[in-house]
Amino acid sequence: MRRTRPQRTRGREQAQVPYQPKSAKILVAHGLDINTNLGEGFGHYRIEGESDLLPFVTSANIACGAHAGDPVLMEEALEEARYYGLAIGAHIGYPDLAGFGRRELHLSANELRASILYQLGALAGLTKTFGIEITQVRPHGFLYRQISHDVRVAVTVAKALAEFDKWLVLIGPAGPNLLAAGDKAGIRVAGEVFVDRVYDANGNLLPHTHTRAILKSSREILNQAANLIGNGMVTAADGANVRIDFQTIHLHARVAEAKLVAEQIRQMVPDARPLTSEPFTVDEHEPELEHHRLAYSE
Repeated sequence: MRRTRPQRTRGREQAQVPYQPKSAKILVAHGLDINTNLGEGFGHYRIEGESDLLPFVTSANIACGAHAGDPVLMEEALEEARYYGLAIGAHIGYPDLAGFGRRELHLSANELRASILYQLGALAGLTKTFGIEITQVRPHGFLYRQISHDVRVAVTVAKALAEFDKWLVLIGPAGPNLLAAGDKAGIRVAGEVFVDRVYDANGNLLPHTHTRAILKSSREILNQAANLIGNGMVTAADGANVRIDFQTIHLHARVAEAKLVAEQIRQMVPDARPLTSEPFTVDEHEPELEHHRLAYSE
């Protein structure tokens, strides 16, 4: 666990980006993180194309053995991430290898906390041998979806992270539950958007089971990316324009022309950079907590 303030990385000085209220228009893509998942196989099974995205992202979230991943895959993923100089994230999920973490599981708060700490401990043990540290945590599948809809789950996840290491940034679906969870736990959070998924009019992702959940063509994906990066907006399934506050963009290998998409999105965000964080003390009597809520790039 971290006991000191993070050091500067890659020669860039740390700088705080002013907090942007929800009503403020995102004019430029300054300081956005671009993240991807890594090591989401198991045993002999691998996800094709994961490595192809690494030159175009700034952080990689490594599956920790619950929904996917195993010790060998985790170590291989760390080798790749270190080679490309990426920030390291823990990709946590429900213990559901057979269902790839997408099936509905309902653990008690204590069970979920223990499972998260177990996964973080597994990855942290390996990162220690590489001389690097986990900087962020990204939930997967059904756990990710629950954060949007169940603030109790969101707070449980955030408090588990704070218990493990208050420097960690929680990546999750941009919205009020993520912000509330960060405030309750005293950690930084980063709202995330997908460039290949369809949103509803409330800014929530359509579930994977929905017939229109996924954008099928690279042209659609890049159009949505351009709208998000340039305007902070997404066109929902019903045609409504929805504003989303976000600090990180998620890319994954299972999209149409994934490498081309990743390359062009990186060109849209030439100054992309990893998230950074510092812990803060939650004061229930503090009238203004907005400036504490977001994780910004260095």
